[in-house]
Amino acid sequence: MNTNPSNLWTSAEHALGYLVRADAIPHRTEGEAVLLDHVLKTVQRILDLGTRDGRLLALLKIDRPLAQGIALEFSPAILAAAQSQFATDPTVKVVTHNLDHPLPELGPFDAIISSFAIHHLDRCP
Repeated sequence: MNTNPSNLWTSAEHALGYLVRADAIPHRTEGEAVLLDHVLKTVQRILDLGTRDGRLLALLKIDRPLAQGIALEFSPAILAAAQSQFATDPTVKVVTHNLDHPLPELGPFDAIISSFAIHHLDRCP
């Protein structure tokens, strides 16, 4: 049961509905292209806040295959998609974490990214 009525991401129906319509979000590919241009190819560690299915981190890893990634997500339905996305990539760790809470100690990062996640937060912890 979702204890926070403003946060629907714990609902499998809501989370899976996002995955179905994600590719149709206007100007998404343009935004991703800008990010790809701005994250250095030499980046060593990437933190993806609210990774959803891991799409953005996976795009970055195409040209940065040796970069280590930490993908944070808390929606159970979407966690499964992220885990599937990175199942064969030992350089990416999918971590269950709700962004309504302070970040766990994860060490330093060269890049911190987020796609359609942090704007859902009411406040920064």
